[in-house]
Amino acid sequence: WYRHWTMARTLGLLAFLAAIALAHGINWSGTWTANNRYGGVMYSCVKGERWYATFSSGGFMNGRLIEGGRTVEGNWWEGGRGNRNFLQGSFRLTLSADGERFDGVWNRFQTEDSFRWHENRLGAPYPAQPSDAQCLVPVRERLTGTFFGGPAGDTSPGEYKICADNLAQVYGSFTSPLGFLEGWTVDDTTGFHGYRYTNDGLSGAYILRSTGTNEVRGWFWRGELARQTIKTAREEVLTRTAFSAKREDCEAVGPGFLTRLRGPSAASSVSVGVAFVAVLLAAVLAVLF
Repeated sequence: WYRHWTMARTLGLLAFLAAIALAHGINWSGTWTANNRYGGVMYSCVKGERWYATFSSGGFMNGRLIEGGRTVEGNWWEGGRGNRNFLQGSFRLTLSADGERFDGVWNRFQTEDSFRWHENRLGAPYPAQPSDAQCLVPVRERLTGTFFGGPAGDTSPGEYKICADNLAQVYGSFTSPLGFLEGWTVDDTTGFHGYRYTNDGLSGAYILRSTGTNEVRGWFWRGELARQTIKTAREEVLTRTAFSAKREDCEAVGPGFLTRLRGPSAASSVSVGVAFVAVLLAAVLAVLF
């Protein structure tokens, strides 16, 4: 009973602090511009002292409220391929006194450079309280397994088989269209950022998040993330049909788990082995697609 009592007190305290923050104009929930990333909008949601957000339909963020809720700091990830350290980084943002804008910095782990990040709150018709789906608020369920679905509104959904290895890498195969995905895990495999390859010419940057026990959501682009191509972004919703998938099924399309993708512990220079894998991957794609 003591554990439940302590938990109840903690939840009550978090709710009380959130109420005080709102009373003093500290409200991080909302829709914002995303001009300092790739355009479009940013959705942000607050869950206790945790902060979740998506930006430009191509990246997602996790943060923690500090300094009385006025500042949020954490990490971000976006879709893409190549060096993972270019596709992830950290941030620190501070809300203005009137709650209508924020200012701060963000960086990519690949470099030591920091960039200014300042955006403005958007009013109607944009939501003042975005949904958990819009913010890609995660649940504890991993996004590996077998799924059915595809882009929102698609009339020909397909089956997805998604696996993860012990090197924090993700690989999967899917049908309709025929293709494969590869990239990296985030937050104990509740998130994914990487790339999607298909035989219909729509390959591009890809993010996914486990948003329900039986649901995975995300976005994919045509090509790399860029302000000029944001109109190609499409939302995707997958429904779980099984909590597991065989590795051979996940690797049914494409090269499979060939080698460790470049990430935090990888060498900064491209080795002969990596170059060979790149050539092999190009050859496989030429044969398949």
